[in-house]
Amino acid sequence: MQTTRMLYCPMMGVRGPVPDTAAVWREQHRHAWVFNPWTGQQRSPIDIQQDPDGKLLIPPDETLTEECERHFLMAWRAEGALGQFRRFGWTGRLDSQQLIVKLCKGEQALTFRLADEVDEERYYELLHAEAWRFATE
Repeated sequence: MQTTRMLYCPMMGVRGPVPDTAAVWREQHRHAWVFNPWTGQQRSPIDIQQDPDGKLLIPPDETLTEECERHFLMAWRAEGALGQFRRFGWTGRLDSQQLIVKLCKGEQALTFRLADEVDEERYYELLHAEAWRFATE
């Protein structure tokens, strides 16, 4: 994943980044990726917040591995659930790289590591309980 040479600097958006491979650039320059280094397009603030160093960007000529596809689906599903939690009065954030969700409501603060099957199950059970509580109020 991300083996295609970058065409644009992830930080400035100018052509010809040095180094031009994602892993090496990331290691040498610990900056947020404001631009997609394969297309030159500026990334949205929410994309930068959720994936600051561009690990979830897919170069145009590369395909997702099964592991990456599973990761993307888990992150997409967790983000949708987080939107539902917000409807129920929770605040929260998803670290889409680590698949960690942090939820807060009043004095209650919870952390779920979705890569752990037990934590993932607890996250969705809480969502179900909150939806039930909301529907029956």
